[in-house]
Amino acid sequence: MGGSLGKALIEARACKEVRAVVRRREAALEAVAAHAAQVADSDPERLVRDSDLVVLATPVRTIEKQVAHLGRFMKTGAVMTDMGSVKRGIVRVMEELPSHVSAIGGHPMCGKETPGLSAADANLFRGKTWVLTPLKSPADHATKLTSELATAVGARVIMMDAGDHDMIAACISHLCFLLASTLVGVAEDTSRNLPDVWTLASSGFRDTSRVAAGDLTMMMDIIASNRDNVCTMLSRARNRIDELINLIESGDEQRLQAELSRVQQRRSAMFLNDGK
Repeated sequence: MGGSLGKALIEARACKEVRAVVRRREAALEAVAAHAAQVADSDPERLVRDSDLVVLATPVRTIEKQVAHLGRFMKTGAVMTDMGSVKRGIVRVMEELPSHVSAIGGHPMCGKETPGLSAADANLFRGKTWVLTPLKSPADHATKLTSELATAVGARVIMMDAGDHDMIAACISHLCFLLASTLVGVAEDTSRNLPDVWTLASSGFRDTSRVAAGDLTMMMDIIASNRDNVCTMLSRARNRIDELINLIESGDEQRLQAELSRVQQRRSAMFLNDGK
């Protein structure tokens, strides 16, 4: 995500200089060579000190630690935001930032299964929703600057309460990963007696299981950070599956068709413009 943002900002010529904090010194050269940054270094304090906007694009719990650490080094009037998938904890620690720093939570609703700089895509945010989650006392400067950042890379900005965001994200993102993982797990169990399950698996299985191939380290961090909402959504999914089992076992095809038709119509109407 960070690499994609850097590429998008450079291509759009949206800011004076794009800087990247990397974990290894060797990665600094890679980031610059990939046009994901114009300056890169493994020393975050050096790059943060005179930056106008600091965007944290690490795993959620790492972001929570970085907020407190990096806030001390930011200049007066600077803005901090992030790209984390779970907002409540991040917004909570942002509330404790020094008074000379403004902050707002952020989450672009997009991504890829493949992690790393090699997967960075300047068009990743184009046409996507970028959620901003304000603090208890919203800072107009932070909202304006971060909105300009999102708009510059082609995203649509919406404002949302951090708690509402986390519940929704559990439903339309985190649950998807777990259900896709469940689908692959069921196929794995089936393959012990019927190994041809992998031979027959085609586009339907590929499409519905796609997100199960995502970055597991990142997803473990997200699930732990949003545990309560994820469990709520898993319980709702379990109830839905139980309902389907009851309808199928009872042979009530009329009610089953009515339910599947309702869902089919909802899904068909959602993505009319992108053909998916």
